[in-house]
Amino acid sequence: MNPSETAQADAKLNAWIKQVLDAAVQQLLARALSDSVVVEAKPAWVFPYTLLIGRFRDHGRKTGFDWFICGDAPLSHVSSKVAATPREAARHFALQWQLDAARLGEAGVELVRKAEALYELVQQEALWLR
Repeated sequence: MNPSETAQADAKLNAWIKQVLDAAVQQLLARALSDSVVVEAKPAWVFPYTLLIGRFRDHGRKTGFDWFICGDAPLSHVSSKVAATPREAARHFALQWQLDAARLGEAGVELVRKAEALYELVQQEALWLR
């Protein structure tokens, strides 16, 4: 890839990140996850054009936050007290989706697929190295 193509690819990915991040924040606010009108949200791990795991907290809050996952996945969130890293959060989401799917029975088949796919990503060490 030449520098121009690399810059275009980066811009396209950044636009996707912004789009899914903004949509997730709106949904999290609609769930009354925050008492503040101003929140901080930022990506922590991205599987391009598929999944984003991010951090969410009230603006100015110094400690604690929630992890969330969005993209081609059900929007889910969990406290940082439950998971210390994006990878641990992903593992938590995969297991939670498995439990949710079991309660849904036949209606949970797609959720099972997403949980299994996410768990496969969690198992791939190279995806989580910084």
